[in-house]
Amino acid sequence: MSAVIVGSPSSVITAANAKVLRRQQYQKDSNGLETLVETYIVQSQNLITLLPDKDVTHSAFSTATTKYKRMAVESTSTSEIDGGLSEMNVTFVGLTPSSGLPSALVRIVPVSNAGIFGPPVQIQVEFVTDLDENQLLLGMHTNALPAARMEVKLMPRQINGTALPLNPKEPYEQKLLDSFLGTLTFFYLGYVLVEQQCDRRGQFLVATNVYQESAGTRGASVVGQSGFRPASGGVHDARISPQ
Repeated sequence: MSAVIVGSPSSVITAANAKVLRRQQYQKDSNGLETLVETYIVQSQNLITLLPDKDVTHSAFSTATTKYKRMAVESTSTSEIDGGLSEMNVTFVGLTPSSGLPSALVRIVPVSNAGIFGPPVQIQVEFVTDLDENQLLLGMHTNALPAARMEVKLMPRQINGTALPLNPKEPYEQKLLDSFLGTLTFFYLGYVLVEQQCDRRGQFLVATNVYQESAGTRGASVVGQSGFRPASGGVHDARISPQ
C-alpha cells in the first residue's frame, strides 16, 4: 500500500465542519478493486458529526484535489491525539477510473473426478461487476437447452474482456436407439456454472464464478449424471452453442 502525506497536523482547524487531510494510502487488489484510506485531523468535539456514513462517495466527502465518483466509504476509525484533536481514518473502496471494469482473474484448480473430456479441474473466475445481486443471480449467460430439458449457465467466452478457457470438446447432444430403453439422449455441455458467490464492496460486487465440465443422459429410465461420458455414434447429433 502506497502512502502520500498531504497536510500537517499543525494546520489551523477552527470551523465545526473543518477537516484537514493529513495523508492518503492506496492499494489495488489482484482482482482490480482499489482501496483508498484518507486520514483527516479534526476537532475531537466535532468528530461524531464529521464521520461519513457508509457508501458516501469519495467525491462528496473528500477534500483531496482529485475526487472519485466510483469510490465509496466502506469503513471508518478514529483515534485521539494531543491538543483536543483527533485522527479520522476513512476507507473508500471502488474504482478510480470514471468508466470501465478491471480484467477478470482466472484460476484453474485441480478437483478430483471433475474432468470429462478435459483435465480434472474447475475454472474459477473472480471479477468486479457493477451488476446488483439480483442481476448476478439471474445470470447474464443463461442458456435454455430444450434437448437436455433443463436450464444451465454455460461458461461465456469472456468476462470483463478477459478470454476464458475453451471447452475441451464442442458441446453437443446425441440420440441413440436402445432395444430395451428406447431413445436415449446423451448431452455434453462443456463448462457450466456450478457455484457462484459475491461480496458487496462499495458500489460494486466482487464475484467468483466456478465452472466445471458437465454431461448427462435423458431417456425413459435413465437419470442425468454429471460427468457421464457419451458413447460414440448415434442417429442424431446436434450442436449446443455457448454464448
